[in-house]
Amino acid sequence: MQVVLDYLKRNQDRFVAELCAFLRFPSVSAQPQYKKDMRACAKWLSNHCRHIGLDAQVCPTAGHPIVLAKTPRAKSSRRPHFMVYGHYDVQPPEPLDLWKSPPFEPRIAGRSLFARGSTDNKGQLFAHLKAVEAYLKTATPLPCDLTFVIEGEEEVGSVSLVKFLKSHRNELKCDAIVVSDTGMPDADHPALTCSLRGIIAFEITVHGPSRDLHSGIFGGAVDNPAMALSQ
Repeated sequence: MQVVLDYLKRNQDRFVAELCAFLRFPSVSAQPQYKKDMRACAKWLSNHCRHIGLDAQVCPTAGHPIVLAKTPRAKSSRRPHFMVYGHYDVQPPEPLDLWKSPPFEPRIAGRSLFARGSTDNKGQLFAHLKAVEAYLKTATPLPCDLTFVIEGEEEVGSVSLVKFLKSHRNELKCDAIVVSDTGMPDADHPALTCSLRGIIAFEITVHGPSRDLHSGIFGGAVDNPAMALSQ
């Protein structure tokens, strides 16, 4: 591991500069005027993955493209296979007057980097890529096979992702999925969020008694709507 850690330390300034280049793309998936920027960002990301030693391609979809990148592996590989999920699209930057610096011109202040997408999700995604680069560029064997699925519609519902996953299900079979798009308690306490299951939205209507009922007399015999709802 030491040669990997040394590589990371030695190339830290370059990594930050490359991340800033990544952040300069206004890859706003929700606004049609950024469609060309979305494609340009996906192309840049795919080229960068190839540059660090990954087998990468831009996969067109009905919406924004998906970048698929894989670590080198033998066909007979028996190593564990993990998928790293991320997204290169970002939230719209408005209202612009609340920014202290332009949202797509990265600004470094101390140990912090300010730009749209720096923490959702380009920064986390780039950290994974740089870790893999450190292994590949130092000829250090990876303990597992990795496949990166990097989409461009996370901020608008991931409409194209389901069809993509179904059409690539055989090559995407894996032991687990790594999603670094969560949170940390603070800067000194990184967190591993396990069993992340996504979000579901629904509306439930519970019909109960037409008036208040005395709990001592009716409790247990008549369902309490609040209890029924929580159950």
